[in-house]
Amino acid sequence: MHVDLFYLSPNPYGGWVTYTAHLITALEKVGISPTLYKIRDRSEKTKRDFGYGIKYQNISLEDALQLKNKKLIVAAAKNFKEQTETLYNQGAALVVHDPTELKNLPDLKHGRIIVIRKIGLSYLPNATFIRHPYERKNLPPVEKYRKAVSVSRIDFDKHTEVLLDANRLLPDHLKIGIYGFENRIYTRFKIVPHYPEWEQSKVAYPRHTNAAYAILQGAEFMVDMSIIKGDGGGTQYTTLEAWDAGCVPIIQKQWIMPDDDMRDKINCLTVNSAEELAELLQTDNKKFLDFYNGYGYQQLTLHAPEIIGTHYKAFLTQL
Repeated sequence: MHVDLFYLSPNPYGGWVTYTAHLITALEKVGISPTLYKIRDRSEKTKRDFGYGIKYQNISLEDALQLKNKKLIVAAAKNFKEQTETLYNQGAALVVHDPTELKNLPDLKHGRIIVIRKIGLSYLPNATFIRHPYERKNLPPVEKYRKAVSVSRIDFDKHTEVLLDANRLLPDHLKIGIYGFENRIYTRFKIVPHYPEWEQSKVAYPRHTNAAYAILQGAEFMVDMSIIKGDGGGTQYTTLEAWDAGCVPIIQKQWIMPDDDMRDKINCLTVNSAEELAELLQTDNKKFLDFYNGYGYQQLTLHAPEIIGTHYKAFLTQL
């Protein structure tokens, strides 16, 4: 089976990009041949670098509609709404990552929808729930040399300001190392005026498979304060990468949902504020790390590319 994947977003970093790279691995593991495209004004014959060792090809919407393979839109940003609607109405399936995307999507009357967290079925009940694909690195462990890091996007919904507030309460040797692609609108208006210690555009890491993992491997904890209205409960790539690297996720307590994948004091820890975060990071949790990591490793088995690839194969076969 061949499938054409469409990445309809200008964003070169973040969960959509990571998801697409892992999805391609999962599809290939079950014998599906994917080709990745971005819609542009004209088609090109040469392929470009997508990151994570993946190549993509620019294609016009007109040429995309002539392709005969099954089609899956893996990301759909608001400035590609028209292209998303056209492809979807012509038979493409669509991955919806969180409910904030719905206002920029066409009427999803045809079905053919995948959601990546259980809560997605609450706002798209006819969708198919398939967890994030994730291929483990299985690299030898390294000695932990720092307390906590963040590898999320630095953005509004990631609430990076909570980490900066916590760092003001922490001694230097416990301060959270903040890494990730920066939304400069967020930092310009929400961070720089209030946190003069912040330097813009200094903390992005490369788009390759082991970049975030390498940062996480040396830390005991990964901090992700994401809050997305109407979303939560399931995994993000920051949590998957943290578990893989033997690093315990600390997440926003509001993210926890009943009977879902993220479980407080089982495979993660939760906080509600910068003060709680700072207090937690000043507590000696070493004796609990193996406990949390053990459950994290168990959770990763549900995201194995062979398992997720099989779910996608069944979904695509029905298109």
